[in-house]
Amino acid sequence: MREEQFKTYLCGCVGQNGVAFRMSKARNAEAILGKDLDSVVTDDALMYQALVTLQAHEDPKHNPMQNAVRYYYRFRNGRDFPSKKAYERQQGLSTF
Repeated sequence: MREEQFKTYLCGCVGQNGVAFRMSKARNAEAILGKDLDSVVTDDALMYQALVTLQAHEDPKHNPMQNAVRYYYRFRNGRDFPSKKAYERQQGLSTF
C-alpha cells in the first residue's frame, strides 16, 4: 500500500480522525487478505473477492475494512468500485 500518498488523498476526503481510522483498517484488511492492497485494487475480480472475504470479519452493520479498501480503490483507480450486488449482476454471478 502506498501509505503516504493514500494518507494525503484521505486528507482531502475525510477529517483527521477519519484518516487515521481508515489507514488502520486498510492495514488490518491487508493482514486478513494476506495481500498488498495495490495488488487487490488492480483487478476487479480480486477486489470483489476481497470485499467478500472481509465481510466475514466485520459486524454486519459496520464495514470499516471494506470501506477503507473501497477508498483505496478510488485512490488508485479514480473511480468507485460498484456495490457487490451491482458487480454480481454485471458479471452474471448468482446470488442466493
